[in-house]
Amino acid sequence: MTALRDLPLSALRAFAAVARAGSLSGAAERLGVTPGAVSHQIRHLEDRLGVKLVTRAGNGVQVTRAAERALPDIDRGFEALRQGMQRLRTESLHQSFTVAADPSFAALWLAPRLPALRAAVEGLEVRIVAPVPLGAMLDEAVDLSISYSADIPAGLETVAFPPERIVPACAPDLLEGIANTRAPGVMRRLPLLHIDPSMGDNVYPGWRDWFAAAGFPAAEADRGVHFGLGLVAAQAAITGQGVLLASEAVLESHLGAGALVEIAGDGPRLSFQRRLVWPGRGPRAAQSAAVADLLAHAAGR
Repeated sequence: MTALRDLPLSALRAFAAVARAGSLSGAAERLGVTPGAVSHQIRHLEDRLGVKLVTRAGNGVQVTRAAERALPDIDRGFEALRQGMQRLRTESLHQSFTVAADPSFAALWLAPRLPALRAAVEGLEVRIVAPVPLGAMLDEAVDLSISYSADIPAGLETVAFPPERIVPACAPDLLEGIANTRAPGVMRRLPLLHIDPSMGDNVYPGWRDWFAAAGFPAAEADRGVHFGLGLVAAQAAITGQGVLLASEAVLESHLGAGALVEIAGDGPRLSFQRRLVWPGRGPRAAQSAAVADLLAHAAGR
C-alpha cells in the first residue's frame, strides 16, 4: 500500500484542479502548466494508488465516484498544509526574495543573472523554487513568478518577456558529412531529443509541431530519446546524442560557446513567450516590479 507521505503533492494538486475545472485544459490554466503535464500527473497518481480517478465525459473529464468522495478530505488536507506552511514562512518572509521558474530556465538563463538580481534585492536572500500556480503565489510566498500562462489572476501584475525563438540545436560533431545543415530536411536524418510532460518544464512547441509546420509526416517526429527535464536533454544534445528543440534564450550560453549549433535555419519559425508575474500589493510589490523590469530588459525587451 502507498503511504500518504509518499504521495506526490503536485499530482494531488493536479487532481483537485481537474475535479474543479472539469477538463484538463481548464486545470492546466489554473495551475500554469500544460494539459499534457496535468494528464501525466493524474496517470501517475492513479498508478500509485491503483484507483481510477477521472473518466472521459464529452469534451471534458469527470471524477469517478470514489474520487468524488475523497475530494473533500483532500481539499481539507491542502488547506491544513497551506496554513502550516504560512506559519512556517512568517518568520523568514522578511529575509528572502523568492522567484519561481521552471528548472531548465532557472538553471540555464536565470542562474547567470543572479548577481544582478541579488544586487537589486540587497539585504535579502534569493530563493529559486519550482513553478507554483499563479493564484497560489501569496500562499506560497513567491515574490516573482516566471510563467507561460496567459491567464493572470486578479491582484497580480505582469510584464511579458520578448518572444523566444524555438530552435533545433545539436553538437557540431553530429553534422559531419552533411552538406546543407540549413535545410529543414536535415532533421529527417538525425536522432531527435524530446522533453516529456513534467510540471512546468515541457513548455515549448514539440517536434510534432515542428515537423507539421515543415510539411513532413508528424509520425516521423516520434522517434528518439525522451527526457523529463530540458536541462538534461540539453546535456544529451551537447554530448552528441541528438537534436533538441528548445528556446534560443535557454540555450544561448551553449550556442555562444559552440557546444551547440542551430540547424535547419530555413525551416519553420516557431516561438514562445513567458511572462513575469508578481503580487500588485504588499511590502515586496515595488521590489518585485523592479526585478521584473530588470529581467525583462536582460532578455532584450
